[in-house]
Amino acid sequence: MQPDAFHDKQGHFRISLRPSKTFFSMIMVVTCVVLIWRGIWNLLDMFFMRNHPILSNVIGIMIGVIILYLPDRDIKDLL
Repeated sequence: MQPDAFHDKQGHFRISLRPSKTFFSMIMVVTCVVLIWRGIWNLLDMFFMRNHPILSNVIGIMIGVIILYLPDRDIKDLL
């Protein structure tokens, strides 16, 4: 077994409870993703079918489902 973030060379499960650079970098990545998502959401609210909010939301949901469907081509994971 190859060692990874949660297993050592012998395959034993290990996890560190002390804070590390990985934890803080993950917090930074999550924060950046949320800020990017917020900006995209606001731009879509301003420019994408702003006179038809219900249709805009339905189309947005359909686009999101299609994007989630494309990598695996499996709808069971989305339901």
